[in-house]
Amino acid sequence: MNLLLKKYSFIFSISLSFPLFAFADQEFVEIKLDNWTAEINPRTLEVIGKMDEKSTSIATPVTENLGEYKNLLNSPNKTSWNYPEKNLNVEISKNKNQIIFKFTSSKSQTFEWPSTLQANISETNNSENIILPDGEGLLIPVTDPFWLVNFEKYNATNYSMQDQLTMPFFGNITDDNTVSYISDSSLNNTIKILKNKDTLFVQQEHVFRQKDNYAPYIVKINLDNKKNILAPAIHFRNNLIEKKEFITFKQKKDINPEIDKLYGALHAYIWGTGRTEQALDLLSSLGIKNLWIGYDEGKNDKYKVNKKFIEKAKKLCYLIGPYDTWENIQDPKTADTPLSIFPNAWPKAAIVNENGKKMPGFHNRGYEASSEYFARQKPINKDLYDRAEKFKSTGINSYFLDVDATGTVHDDYSEDHPMNTAKDMQNRITRLKHLRDMKFVLGSETAVYWAVPYLSFAHGNNAVFNNPHWTLARDKKAYGRWFPNERPEFFFKSILAPKDYEDTKYNPLYRIPLFQTVFHDSIITTDRWEIPITKFKNLKEKRLLIGLLYGVPSIWSLDIKQIKDYSKDLKKISAFFQTYHKKIGGVQLTKFSYLTEDKLVQQTQFGEIATATVNFSNRIYNNIPANSIEIFYIKENKKEIFTP
Repeated sequence: MNLLLKKYSFIFSISLSFPLFAFADQEFVEIKLDNWTAEINPRTLEVIGKMDEKSTSIATPVTENLGEYKNLLNSPNKTSWNYPEKNLNVEISKNKNQIIFKFTSSKSQTFEWPSTLQANISETNNSENIILPDGEGLLIPVTDPFWLVNFEKYNATNYSMQDQLTMPFFGNITDDNTVSYISDSSLNNTIKILKNKDTLFVQQEHVFRQKDNYAPYIVKINLDNKKNILAPAIHFRNNLIEKKEFITFKQKKDINPEIDKLYGALHAYIWGTGRTEQALDLLSSLGIKNLWIGYDEGKNDKYKVNKKFIEKAKKLCYLIGPYDTWENIQDPKTADTPLSIFPNAWPKAAIVNENGKKMPGFHNRGYEASSEYFARQKPINKDLYDRAEKFKSTGINSYFLDVDATGTVHDDYSEDHPMNTAKDMQNRITRLKHLRDMKFVLGSETAVYWAVPYLSFAHGNNAVFNNPHWTLARDKKAYGRWFPNERPEFFFKSILAPKDYEDTKYNPLYRIPLFQTVFHDSIITTDRWEIPITKFKNLKEKRLLIGLLYGVPSIWSLDIKQIKDYSKDLKKISAFFQTYHKKIGGVQLTKFSYLTEDKLVQQTQFGEIATATVNFSNRIYNNIPANSIEIFYIKENKKEIFTP
């Protein structure tokens, strides 16, 4: 390729890789990809994409003063320059149809780029929707009055990419195109949802830190010529596969065949009388052949899960395992749970903040535990692995480790066990690998992308826009107390969801299956454990339909009373889901589409196995009743309708 310097009537040709065009005071680097062209202004880092003779704004000009750009260099595979005043280096390369921006710096600083704020040139396509991997996935119309208010109302304008998004990307749908922005790492990135007059836009921010040895900031961008709302997820999945960071369910089953028992299984946490053999008998009598059972234990619990209960659950072909957490340490003399007690850990295993003070634990209970403290034990993680072995001796075949997969990672300024967030992430991966290799069917909370290869299931990924939930759950009078001990209202009290709660979290017009597009054939996910399917009287049917559309199980809180009260639902839902999920579990979600203009009839497809069509409307659609789902099994040429 030639680099052309154009200015007025003078044209100079230099044999370099990417062309640079200069028109009076405007100049740009042109990069040709497979079916589109990117034009980058090195003065402002503005990026325009050109496809089919149309222009799309990909990144609007950086608002801060970058200073003069210098040292423009080209090679067959990349071009680069730097901003000496900003201490910022830019390197641009391409991979097929993807353009890759790599920024480096040797200075601690914040850098804001890219932004989808409306471009200055009138011929570029206008932004219409933001694609956001908040939990399962959101599609946000940029001029929607509801969202113009609610991002600010619920203090949700800043998303930490490392622990508030499940995957490190976002998307922008314009008049004709979809632009995908994929970060190489979630660490030190923030997605800001900002407002310009009556339009929302995205601003991504990265922090270069000395504590991370100024790790590079890499963003990969694709431009697609259709309004494909799954495009960012598809490109992200392809990137994972290309980097050999994607593990299928089939590969995981080769490590542990017990994973097969997750297919067709509802998920349930048991309390009080749910921990008795009578409860297992009741579940079995309802025809429930597949079930994941989780439990925790308090020192004052009347009913406890014992070896006999575990053995009976396993004979029924159920998966059963404890809730555990390695995130919190408390004084053994006053700890409110045995899960926060580790040999010799109090208080020296606490994370130390930059100000020298220990980091308070969840709800100010003790301290946050440093993964590096345990990683430096000899042998590594001794206290943690000893506990896992103790649980294993009870006969369990599953294990739920809270927090470790959520992307919640910390810096630790302790002199004895210092770490940065990247080291914390690696420590957690080591722990998850170990539990997986102990042949547990392993689960965790709201798994982010880097934890998925080591897990079989996760609770919480189906949830979206959780800020209204935190607000509601803190209202113990409305949501329910952690009392009585054997049947906490927090889990068993059924209430009406407020309208804002319903619209932000369970409105099918705003939800899209981003996570399932990437990972449906790699992990099984559910809603949050404290939002069982029975929690909201006015949302039960809609939540079931959303889950079935995405091919994921419902989650329950159960004891004997709950099993009896909801026996008809349990029997009906389980019978349908067992058949459906055993066919589509472990199969890639390949398509998602709206079948009606109002978007209330939606369809997914799982490979060549089945399509799922949900009618969220109050009218019949093509023989599908209102608020119902139709499964079409492709090979069998058979249809089945389910109405919750």
